[in-house]
Amino acid sequence: MPADQSSHSQGSWSAWSECTRHWRAYVLAWAVAIAAAFVICAGIPNTYSAQVKIADEHKESDLLLGLNAFASWAKGAINERQGVRLPDVYYRLVTSPSFIDEMKQVRVEGYGTDYYHYILRHHKSSWWEQFAKAFSSDTLTEEERVTEVIRGSIRSKVSSKYGTIVLQVTDQDPLVAAMLVDSVRQHLQHRLVEHSRLRAFRDLMTAASKMEQAKQRYEKARDEYTRFADTHADLTSPKASSMEDHLLKEYEHTFESYSRECEQYIRAKAIVDKFSFKFAVLKNATVPHQSAGPSTFGYSLAFLFLATVFVSWWALGLRKYKEYKTKA
Repeated sequence: MPADQSSHSQGSWSAWSECTRHWRAYVLAWAVAIAAAFVICAGIPNTYSAQVKIADEHKESDLLLGLNAFASWAKGAINERQGVRLPDVYYRLVTSPSFIDEMKQVRVEGYGTDYYHYILRHHKSSWWEQFAKAFSSDTLTEEERVTEVIRGSIRSKVSSKYGTIVLQVTDQDPLVAAMLVDSVRQHLQHRLVEHSRLRAFRDLMTAASKMEQAKQRYEKARDEYTRFADTHADLTSPKASSMEDHLLKEYEHTFESYSRECEQYIRAKAIVDKFSFKFAVLKNATVPHQSAGPSTFGYSLAFLFLATVFVSWWALGLRKYKEYKTKA
């Protein structure tokens, strides 16, 4: 065994010094990693992301419907039905099966077809996806694959701090991405308005039922008090006086309850009659000019990291193997 090799195989050594001895392997691995990143990115179709920013407007105009400032603020602060207070509501809505089915039927201008057939006819896939599809047994149906593509292209991000929602659609055509994200906004607007109207109508029916029940209790208490007062014009006994006080208090209590239910009914009816959009558009959709992917830089960093880890394990493993062989 040569002297330099013998001295190197014995004594202490560090992982850093052992790795730097194989710098040529690192250079070769890094070159292969960068080349592989460029080849893979070249085989992935470019995608473009278009966004719309909206502001949540789920609060009713309580100040215009008779509530004072504090009551209006308190109701808005604890209103659990505000969408922005549930950050995942919008994403779950725009990725729901029924919403995806609506998006499939959206007409794609310039292609003369709907979004469903546009994906089937004009969407491109990478070469390795085509290769895998040719040699694998894909159990997904055509409609299921299109559904997965649409669901993966729609994103929603909610800011509870600023009360804003960002809707995003990613597609291989920038014009289609801008058109689709605007369609998502319109369909979301329609769904929220219809849901709000249906909920307000149910609230109106509930308020009408409570008002009618309160009216019946009030009329019953009024009639009992009137009959008692008519038949006991001369109240001399303590028992009759006590009964009159009881009936009078019941009459006043039911009248106050009936008045409150009438106010609630008037407010519920005003909400049903009032039309309002569920959100305001802060930023309209624009055609993206820069691609959102694939990121050559990101792929290169990932491949360089993997190459570094691989060569490091190889270098250290080789050192351990030589030590084992020397001892043997």
